[in-house]
Amino acid sequence: MNNLLNQGKPFLINTWRRHSLWRLSLSIALMLWLAVAVALFTIYQLSIQPLIQSRQQILLQHAQQLQSASETNTASALPDLLDDTLYNPQGIITVLRSKSGELYGSLSHFPRALPSCPQLKPFPVVRGSSDSLSLLEGCQFEMDGYSVLVATDSEYLWQVRENFENAAIVVLICAFFIALIPSWIIRRKMKSQLFGIHSVVSQIEKGHFSGRIQTNNSHDEWDNIAHYINAMLDEIESSITQIQGVTDAIAHDLRTPLTRIKNRISTLDSRTDNPQQPNEQFVLIQQEFDELLQTFNAMLELSKLENMGDKSQFVDLDLAQIVQDAAELAEAQLEEKHQILSMDVSPVIMKGEPSLLFRLVYNLLDNAYKYCPEHAKVKIQLSQNALIIEDNGPGVPKSQQQKIMQRLYRADKSRNTPGHGLGLALVAVVAKLHDINIDIGFSHLEQETGFKITLQLPNTKG
Repeated sequence: MNNLLNQGKPFLINTWRRHSLWRLSLSIALMLWLAVAVALFTIYQLSIQPLIQSRQQILLQHAQQLQSASETNTASALPDLLDDTLYNPQGIITVLRSKSGELYGSLSHFPRALPSCPQLKPFPVVRGSSDSLSLLEGCQFEMDGYSVLVATDSEYLWQVRENFENAAIVVLICAFFIALIPSWIIRRKMKSQLFGIHSVVSQIEKGHFSGRIQTNNSHDEWDNIAHYINAMLDEIESSITQIQGVTDAIAHDLRTPLTRIKNRISTLDSRTDNPQQPNEQFVLIQQEFDELLQTFNAMLELSKLENMGDKSQFVDLDLAQIVQDAAELAEAQLEEKHQILSMDVSPVIMKGEPSLLFRLVYNLLDNAYKYCPEHAKVKIQLSQNALIIEDNGPGVPKSQQQKIMQRLYRADKSRNTPGHGLGLALVAVVAKLHDINIDIGFSHLEQETGFKITLQLPNTKG
């Protein structure tokens, strides 16, 4: 049992820390519950407690009156005072006990364990011919050779107090659960508003900038926040659209002149004195132009894929088969550097575009070929949840792991490696199109070496 309690404490603490809405709901419920508790305490202090104190005060005043009467009367006349209504107020019981043990008053016995006045103490007695017990409250004092007991029947007051305490407990329990109702309503309202914001932010995180928070035109705080966020998203979407438009326009406008220049260089090269031995400079220029054209074509293709929202062309496919095909194509290239490729794949049925997924896997293997040294090991793992491709190469520093998925970005170590910095960008675009999340890290965490990319697959069927 103790182990279960010890295990439950961290869970409750973590839940309390993570869920701010629960903290707010319980805080509201506790404040309402405390308000009810303060109200009940105030009622008790202003009603029942004064009655008890008033009854006790009358009893003590009666004891003082008896002491004053003993000063003006002889000791033998003291028992006669019990019949005097002046010293026998209603509800007050007085009993005298002489030194010889003779009793005068309405009680048949004199309790021994009673405190001296003004300290009061309850005690049970049997009154009259009834066999039922009564609970009295009183004290005793000495007066002219007599022991005097003064008491009052406060049983009904104690019963009222007990009933009030029982009712207060029930009211506090009910009040706590009733207080949860408005806190639950507030929590539900806030959760629905936050869920709308969260869903829009998730869409933006995936690159869908058209999402907006729904508003109800109530002009409350949440509605105003939604308007501000939507206005911000409008500006962001407009800026991104303009940037993408400028990029596409540059690619379109430069691709045609570059093609013409390349053709003219080819024409000039064919007019040389010895066409069988082309000028080396012309060949290098043509290669540079080919790379520039490939870069612009790849950028245009990326823009086209980013704007592709129609998934009607997706079909059911076995991702394992695509991985094997891409590995078979890349294996010959890996053998040039004596790199070893190992695979552990299981059938995974999912919806997607086969050619794009093939390029995604091939680009990752080509990336391993380019940036890993000779005799490196490349491993592919495919399960129902993820596709993992890792190697034991130098890896990518943490500061650059997220940047390498951007267009035209090349890490410092890859500046001298052939390429145009769009291979992993295409991987990111294809993954986003298929709702695949990407995690980048190290194959060996302690040494921070090796490149490991994990593609978290959407819900698939085995």
